[in-house]
Amino acid sequence: MKKSQLELALSAAGQIARDSEFIVFGSQSILGTVSKPPKGCLVSLEVDLYPRNHPQAWSLVVNELGRRSMFSKKQGFFVDCVAPDVASFPEGWTDRLVPFRTQRTRGVTGWCVELHDVCASKLAVMREKDVVFVRSLLAADLIKPVVLKNRVASLPVKPSHRKEILELVGQLVREVRANRKSKEKGK
Repeated sequence: MKKSQLELALSAAGQIARDSEFIVFGSQSILGTVSKPPKGCLVSLEVDLYPRNHPQAWSLVVNELGRRSMFSKKQGFFVDCVAPDVASFPEGWTDRLVPFRTQRTRGVTGWCVELHDVCASKLAVMREKDVVFVRSLLAADLIKPVVLKNRVASLPVKPSHRKEILELVGQLVREVRANRKSKEKGK
């Protein structure tokens, strides 16, 4: 997915939902927070949005812009509406939302979940594609291990699961550092 596609999704969703603010969840929130995201972080063909002021309009957005819509067939990507309570986010995540608004969004602001919050939430699920996403951001120095660990520590999950996630973060950090050292030796 590209930034121009996020802009189009926000503009179209705004018209359908008659809402000027959406929360942008998941991996595509990177498009509103980073100027040059790693290519490996842009593989999804879906953008997860939530109408911030008119949440009841989510079904209209999904019908018009969703997976099987004409919009999806024409544009090559689709919009899904996800409620904030579906995922586990660190405490205070709404205070760290990053606004994304351009001329192409036509007055619509996408409030993108901050990258450390996205990564903590993704690691709570522990899917392989999410681990790859986090590893890519660590390798590109777009997230800081200490901040990520602090965010994981405030996830609303069982202590045993939090411990697993923190161990995974430590493993990913070690892998990224080892890869850097290996590349430096190869130069």
